[in-house]
Amino acid sequence: MPSKPFSDFLSFFPKTTLPLTIQHTDHHQFSKTNDPLPDPLLLSFVLPNLEFEVDEFTEFLPCLQYESMPGMHHLVLWTARLMHYSFYLMNFNLEGTFLDMEEIAGFYTDNNRIIQKMAHVDAEGNIFLVEGILNETQNEVQPDQTKKWQIEILPDGLIQSSAIKL
Repeated sequence: MPSKPFSDFLSFFPKTTLPLTIQHTDHHQFSKTNDPLPDPLLLSFVLPNLEFEVDEFTEFLPCLQYESMPGMHHLVLWTARLMHYSFYLMNFNLEGTFLDMEEIAGFYTDNNRIIQKMAHVDAEGNIFLVEGILNETQNEVQPDQTKKWQIEILPDGLIQSSAIKL
């Protein structure tokens, strides 16, 4: 049975069914229907698990949760930082213990490149990611620089990724 604070945290992530696709523009829809996380829940369940620095401009938005493995909660959280907008998959056990997280979709810059990443979670819970670099002049993805990989959620909740050859 989850603790009261963890069940409160879960309540901000509407349940959805699989399959689903997440791309960088989806945060607009989530912002229309989902409430922001209160600071105490951010401090308890999100901030201690982040791999990046948070400043006064960082934003968070709970997006959704889905079920694909027994004994685990899969939550998707959107974050906004300076020129880095991302969706993260966060895994928790049923009691609210953090297990792992991975960036699964977003839009950001890296070394003067504009990168777009999207995720597809199929009906069985398999996660496929595609990342492309946008052409600066035509705003189109450059196919020769596209990367694909699959994310596997292990039974202990850890996330493992493997490249898919194009």
